[in-house]
Amino acid sequence: MPFALGHFRTSLVLRDTGTFCAVRIVAIAQVMISHRVSPKIAIIGAHHKIHTKKRASTQTGQQDAHTFDKIAPMTESNLLPQTLSEFLQQIGAQVQFYDMGRRLVEIPAADMLAIERQQQAYPQPFLRSASLGVVFYDEDGDGANSDQQIWFLKFPLDEQGLLQQAARDDFLRRLVAQMAEQALAKHDPGTTQNPPDMPEDNPHGFTPREDRMACFHAKVAKRLGQPASQFYAHAVDYFTGSNGFEQWRFVGLQGIADVAARLDEDDNLTTLVKAIPQLPITPFAALCSCLENEAIAPALSVALSARIAAALQETDTHIAANTVAATLRGLSYGNDQQTLTIALRSVLASDSGRNVEVLATIAGRAWQCLDQDDIRHAFLYNLALCDAGQGAFDNIMADLMFMPGLRQPLLNELHSLRDTDNCTQPQTDIINDFFQSLQT
Repeated sequence: MPFALGHFRTSLVLRDTGTFCAVRIVAIAQVMISHRVSPKIAIIGAHHKIHTKKRASTQTGQQDAHTFDKIAPMTESNLLPQTLSEFLQQIGAQVQFYDMGRRLVEIPAADMLAIERQQQAYPQPFLRSASLGVVFYDEDGDGANSDQQIWFLKFPLDEQGLLQQAARDDFLRRLVAQMAEQALAKHDPGTTQNPPDMPEDNPHGFTPREDRMACFHAKVAKRLGQPASQFYAHAVDYFTGSNGFEQWRFVGLQGIADVAARLDEDDNLTTLVKAIPQLPITPFAALCSCLENEAIAPALSVALSARIAAALQETDTHIAANTVAATLRGLSYGNDQQTLTIALRSVLASDSGRNVEVLATIAGRAWQCLDQDDIRHAFLYNLALCDAGQGAFDNIMADLMFMPGLRQPLLNELHSLRDTDNCTQPQTDIINDFFQSLQT
């Protein structure tokens, strides 16, 4: 039976966002008309909605768990928004931005504004794109929160890792036009027409994969001070092993994500440290796909490292490689980067280190370790040697070349590898073909 996914409730229909601030939206529409911007209706993005319950602070002056970063308000002379960050601020929303690409991490509001203005490169590009989860909400005068709104947006990056503003601007034009029409339709006393439904043809929206979606909901709920999902208690109970670790088939993925996001609650950290050596590969891999988004404690890194050491002794190379790849994901964002580095050296010196899935995991989740000379050398040597061939080599290298600070060290190392006597002829051919592709 396949591993069960706990279904978390989402909505693909955005509520009437014009109610945020109808007067401002109408004003923006008037500016658009004066600038001859066509008010075509288009989808805003992949939308989701979560509900919040405000939880009072127990300490005087303590910031609410769901307080969002705020961006300085726009001036009246700059009514038409130039960035998505400014637009959401202008309509009265509080906002959070999340990178949904290599790993799920929050992007500070000031950094996001600088990224949109091309004042800094996107910090963790993935497949030459910026994949964003945007959470925003308005707040009533009495402090009560409305429903949270979520957009998933993807914008291309240029060769320097800077946001391509044309794509973002196109999204803003579609967004403002649609919201303007909604606001005008709702607040014009001469019409009773309801706001139009959201079309589903937005070229800038995307739907995250299931495990990333589960982690996103878990992280946002934790950030906002919301309770975990209905699947959390079952997942917590499973990891205690009270009913046997083989009883994993009905554990919800959302529950596992909630556990990973709440390592500081319900003694979850200690529970996982004890469970990791005993978990079957399927729930273990699911757990690691969630832990990759968390800055895990050293005790958990040590437990994962021991799992790698055991996997490297496995005689079945397929099982060994699957376990190693999963474990590296769980280790990749931990506070104890030294344990990750030691594990990588062991992996790259083993047969598993020439497996394409393991190499892709290192490139996609533990790329920060490639700034170390010995790890970068072993990684590139194995990548040119693995049996996945030229296509895998080119794809992995093309993705890594976009990472800030990695392009030149990688190219220098490839030149060094090719010019030594240690490379086989097939390795040399793969490296040469890659260099040739950079010139076309």
